[in-house]
Amino acid sequence: MGRAILIIGAAALAVGVIVYSLIECARTDSTDMRGLRKGGWIAVILLLPLLGALLWLFLGRPKGTAESSRPVRGRGPDDDPQFLRNLEERRRQQEKAEKLRQWEEELRRNGGPGASGGTGPDGAPGERPDDGPSGGSSAGRSDGPTDGSPGSRPPHD
Repeated sequence: MGRAILIIGAAALAVGVIVYSLIECARTDSTDMRGLRKGGWIAVILLLPLLGALLWLFLGRPKGTAESSRPVRGRGPDDDPQFLRNLEERRRQQEKAEKLRQWEEELRRNGGPGASGGTGPDGAPGERPDDGPSGGSSAGRSDGPTDGSPGSRPPHD
């Protein structure tokens, strides 16, 4: 009776090793396998049941399977440099838009060129500040008040 239990236990262990090897082989990426291709390893495991499973476990499996069997996780948005650059660019654009809105509001209050919402003396819309290199040409633009108030810039020649 004890011998039968031992034989049944050994057979169950062998079946477990074979099933485990077959499933792991089927799930492993073909580029990570050593020795044979995926179809070759599956054939070896099925045709030489216990020996094929042991060969797969010791010779065919990729090295470092504990690390490669972990699910591959994408980077979070806070780890992506492109996302962070886009976020910073969006923040700068919002700051520029806010500065522009404040400047236009100040001009309306002080009765500047865009106060009536109409056009300037040459038929062009009211003037706008040039806040950086993306603002285009500054020809014909005023750089701000020239009354000597703080933050004023001298006009371009």
